[in-house]
Formats: sequence, C-alpha cells, structure tokens
Amino acid sequence: MDRLKALEIFAAVAERNSFTRAAAALDLSTPVVTRAVQELEQSLGLRLLQRSTRRVALTREGEAALARARGVIGAYEALMHSSRQHGAEVAGDIRFSAPASFGAARLAPLLADFMAQHPQVRIDLVLGDALESMDDGGVDLALRIAQVLPEHLVARRIGEVPMGVYAAPAYLRARGLPRDPGELAGHDCVVHSGPHASRAWQFSHPVTQERTQPVLRQALRANHVDALMAAALLGQGLAVLPRVLADPAVARGELQPVLAAWACPAPGIFLVYRERQHQPLRVRKLIEHLTKAFDAADGMPRIVARPPVVQAQGLLH
Repeated sequence: MDRLKALEIFAAVAERNSFTRAAAALDLSTPVVTRAVQELEQSLGLRLLQRSTRRVALTREGEAALARARGVIGAYEALMHSSRQHGAEVAGDIRFSAPASFGAARLAPLLADFMAQHPQVRIDLVLGDALESMDDGGVDLALRIAQVLPEHLVARRIGEVPMGVYAAPAYLRARGLPRDPGELAGHDCVVHSGPHASRAWQFSHPVTQERTQPVLRQALRANHVDALMAAALLGQGLAVLPRVLADPAVARGELQPVLAAWACPAPGIFLVYRERQHQPLRVRKLIEHLTKAFDAADGMPRIVARPPVVQAQGLLH
C-alpha cells in the first residue's frame, strides 16, 4: 500500500477512535485498515495508537504524526484541486519549435489566431531545423518537415510540402534545359544536406509510372532551404525547392520550373511532441488548432503576408 493511502487510513482511525468505523468510512475491510496502520508504525518505528478492547487512542507520537499527516494530505488535495482547475483552462507557456522559413511564412499567422482564441497562452516560438531532444531543448511541441522521422519520436503527420526542380533562366540559357532526369548528370545540382533530407533526387512519372533516381553532380550542398533558394537564384545550378517558396520567384521571372512532367516526393509536415498521453490542455489545443488549419488548407496553409526577401548575394559567401 502506498504511503499516502496509509496516512489517510491512519488519520481516519485517529479521528474516529475506531478501526471499524474508519474501515466503514473508507469502504475498506477492517483487516486492511488494521494492517495499513501496523505497516505505517513499522516503517516509522513509532507506536501511533494505543489499542484496547474499548477504544483506540493516539499516543504522544501519534498526535504529532497526525498533525503532519493532515498537512501532507491537505497539500496533496490542494495539488489535485489546482491541477484540475489548471487542466480545465487553456493557459500557460508553450515552447514551440519550427523551421525558420516555414515558421515565418505560415506558422506565425496561425499562432496569432490561436493566441487570440486563448489569451492566457504564451508561446515561445523557436525557429530552427534541428530536431533537438524534446527534454533537453525544453520544447513542448515541434513542427518538422521530413520524408521520414526517427522511429522513437512521437509525431502526427498533418500535411506535406509539394516540391519541384527549379533553376534561374540565365543558368538554363547557358547550360540547356534538361528534358529527362537522366540528363541531370551533366548539370550542376544544389543539394540539401540537412539531417532529415534525402541527398538523392527521386522522380516518378504520373503517366508512365516510371521511377528513377538519377546520378547527380553535387556542385553545392547546403543545410538550409534558404541557401538552396539563393544558389538557384544566383544561377549556380538546379535545386529541388518547395513550390510554395519557388513559385513567387517563378512569377517574377527569377526562376523557371524544370522537369515539370516528373513528380518529386513531397516531404511530410509533422507535429512532434513528448508523449501521446498526459499532455497539458494548452498543448493538445494547439495540436488540434494546427491540424485543423492544415486539413482545411489541404496540407499547406496560405501565406497571409509575404516575409521579407533576403538578398541572395549575401548568403553564399
């Protein structure tokens, strides 16, 4: 029997001066109550109660123990009450980690909407691509974009990021437009080197169902999509980029789609959290909010405001 329960039983016996009445009040058998008090006395090395055929009375040590037992029981009940009260409201701090480019463009508006609905929640948004330990980093919830995640992580897939191959028009004028993935061996390729990115480019043809993984000439590797984007804009080669980031540059004439007839695997958008059970209500509500937003947007919420454009010339030197 746990110590807290034993203290509750001892207090009930002391308050009623009877093992039998305490057993009835606690809906336990008298032998269970008697044994619990005996084990408590043994563990403390004290006699707490004087027993006689007529009544049960506290010893001097028992009186001191009863006062402390009531304090422990009261503190536990206050803690449980506070937990229930706190669990019934959406309030408190959430440390949320997300990729920098994605967080600025899409998550900020969603988080602002969530905090407008729940003004007692404070969010610490940490932008970065590393999947740090949830415990070591103090992170309550993380959004990550990857083809697959390590098996030990608890995660929910909420969307995906359509990808495509892009290059600057100047590069294509100088090197030619590849018509087939097999021609990529003769081109400069800018490749993502992040820990959860595939350095191989895979393609599938939606009509012929052909799948291929061509040989690449990796002219440049970078561990951040912004650097890949900058390299492509500078004409340093072809890059596989999220369409949501590249399409505005295409509209401005700064990039051009390549191998548009071929599909690239779309990495998933995952919410990663500590555990499936015992999540604070505020974290559960944020997971529900983001999942609903991504579902409504078919996996990719729209940008409500264009993020500032960083000049490409400063990123690769």
